[in-house]
Amino acid sequence: MFVGRKRKIGVLGGSFDPPHLGHIAIAEFVASKRKLDKVLFVVANIQWQKAAEQVMLDPALRLEMVKLAVMGNDSFYASNLEIERGGDSVTVETLEALHDDDPEVEYELIIGADNATTMSTWRRSEELEKYAKVIVLRRPGIHLTDVDKEFNFVIFDGPRLDISSAIIRSAIKDGDRIDHLVPKLVMDYIYQKGLYR
Repeated sequence: MFVGRKRKIGVLGGSFDPPHLGHIAIAEFVASKRKLDKVLFVVANIQWQKAAEQVMLDPALRLEMVKLAVMGNDSFYASNLEIERGGDSVTVETLEALHDDDPEVEYELIIGADNATTMSTWRRSEELEKYAKVIVLRRPGIHLTDVDKEFNFVIFDGPRLDISSAIIRSAIKDGDRIDHLVPKLVMDYIYQKGLYR
């Protein structure tokens, strides 16, 4: 670490229901590109914009899976900040809490292009950039329109992995293999606990 350089921490939030190799690849890619000192995987308590359409696994189980997913990478950490806070998970509140805890750190919020296109609908979205730089990873077929120009996004072509938590949940229900989609420790935990059956 350079003397006088501010520490840079990436913030990757989500339901992680379950966490998968795509999440890890994105974190590794951005950490390398942006020279991040660490990446926090912030597990959502209640994702209020998804709550109506999807019943999520208990937050404690999702947190445990994220801990297993990041095991072995010394700069990746599972964060229970939003779970501890309770209620709806609001990104700006999380960034604000992190900033209040350590104002000397530079935070970088890592999101996919799909989330970037709806960012203006997030609660207190106009305050996000007060607390973090927003790093956006392009996704095939998703165009960042003029609406999103209100934010100063840093845009990258990230790793193109066609993996989603929905695909994994569906594969488990169908009895299909998931060893190529999730870290081995996460897979073992899912089977051991009988999750997503």
